Amino acid sequence: MTSLFKDRIEASVILGAVAVALLFTIATKGLWLQNLPSLLILTAGVGIVAIGQAVLMTSGEVDLSVGSVYAFSGVGFIWFMGQTGDVALAAILAVAVASLIGALNGALTTWFHVPSMIVTMGGMFVYRGCVYLMTAGHSLSTPRPLRDSAVIEMLGGRTAGVSHSILILLVVMVAAVFMLARTRLGNHIFSVGGEPQSAAANGISPARVKIIAFSLCSSLAALAAVVAVCREGTIYATSGKLMELETIAAAVIGGCTLRGGIGSAWGAVLGVFVLSSLKGGLMMMGAPTSWYVAFVGLILIGFLVSSRLVNGRLN
Repeated sequence: MTSLFKDRIEASVILGAVAVALLFTIATKGLWLQNLPSLLILTAGVGIVAIGQAVLMTSGEVDLSVGSVYAFSGVGFIWFMGQTGDVALAAILAVAVASLIGALNGALTTWFHVPSMIVTMGGMFVYRGCVYLMTAGHSLSTPRPLRDSAVIEMLGGRTAGVSHSILILLVVMVAAVFMLARTRLGNHIFSVGGEPQSAAANGISPARVKIIAFSLCSSLAALAAVVAVCREGTIYATSGKLMELETIAAAVIGGCTLRGGIGSAWGAVLGVFVLSSLKGGLMMMGAPTSWYVAFVGLILIGFLVSSRLVNGRLN
């Protein structure tokens, strides 16, 4: 057992996920397990975004605008559906616009040497403001004639009782794990995040790699929004609020570091599962919702300490 977990950056989050599941199963007398399908759907929605955040953090950057891009993309998806009457085209356009937003974030960060935290914080306010302007502070719904679209059913429906959003999360996670572990781009992301000067000396362009990582992060935020709109049929002006903090916390819990060079896509998904379980478990136990925010901080600190004890490294 020791050899299985030793030197794995995901070791603490695996143990933590098991501990949280056992704790809330016992505390709620099995009610937590009955609510597991809903928790997995919640995990899928944030988990897709957390994968992009984890990839970006592995490259040494961070994106505080993912929550606003999520809401902006959801609103854009509905708007494009109304304009084109084509759900598939609207989804492609929404993801493409988000990809350009990510590329812009990457360009501003790398070309002008502005910290990514500042660039994306500015973007967070800009895109959230655009959402409020486009929705007038209210919600938007899928155009009625398109609600029975095959694409909406494919992205937001269920098969054998399993939400397609969970299946999409698994596909994205497998693709991200493969990309980081088995492709040249993945190798470049780790290299640029760990030793950018050495990477540049070996012919790798840190700016190009980081722009791609930013673009991927925003694209996955848009994909998550498209899936959510297809599943729920609605997007709100407040959708995605605090998602940036949840995804960063999940990525750190899952093994990523704020310095870059170390990261795990599936570890970030497990991190989201831990946070989702915490939120759901506290609600089932009748705890005030305000407790969740405090517990996130405690869990984040706890995972950092346990990561140091298990792996001998501090994020």
